[in-house]
Amino acid sequence: MTTRKTAKTERAVRDHAEAIAAARDRLDADLAERRRREDEAFARYARADRDAEQIVADRDAVIADLERRRRDAEGEAETRLGEVEVRKREILAELHRDGRKAEDLAAMFELPLKRVRGHLRQARRASAATDSPTVSAPPKPSATTSDNAATA
Repeated sequence: MTTRKTAKTERAVRDHAEAIAAARDRLDADLAERRRREDEAFARYARADRDAEQIVADRDAVIADLERRRRDAEGEAETRLGEVEVRKREILAELHRDGRKAEDLAAMFELPLKRVRGHLRQARRASAATDSPTVSAPPKPSATTSDNAATA
């Protein structure tokens, strides 16, 4: 009977070993599935990380372009405002030449008198710069010299 009992024990050991191996295989399959899901998660994370880098690069490029456009707009506005300021200064100078006092101009345009006087000074300088000849004209003979020549 020992042989039957031994065979039965051997079969039970073998069945138990197979059950353990099957449990291991299930665990290994679960582990393999978990590793596959982790690998997919790692790939999704890497794509998300790459997307974040691209978004930051796109944002920085847009901001740089906006900054350039802002500087251009500021420069253009400054130029145009300077042109308008010249026109206003010329108008004040014209009114001043026509007899309006600086005090009157300040009151009419609700400007500080100091600013009006500054505009008038700038207008005189600009006018003097454009009126001054680049080549000096020869001096005109005085009336006394021509009178003396006529009497001689």
